[in-house]
Amino acid sequence: MKNEKLSDLILSIKLEAKDDYQGGITTTRYKLPEAALADNVIQALYANFEHYKSCSVDGGVLILVHPEPEG
Repeated sequence: MKNEKLSDLILSIKLEAKDDYQGGITTTRYKLPEAALADNVIQALYANFEHYKSCSVDGGVLILVHPEPEG
């Protein structure tokens, strides 16, 4: 996956995760496109979402568990 497409994918996931979090949803599930299932892309996703409570890929779905709210 090219850098521009990877950046677009990460931005899209961040927007969805933000919407989920603001809506009170603690876990975001994002169906990844086939091109995003390459090891290097998955590693980039893990690096971009390392501040989450948990980040994993299962069956082509990125699963982000949101951290506890601060304050």
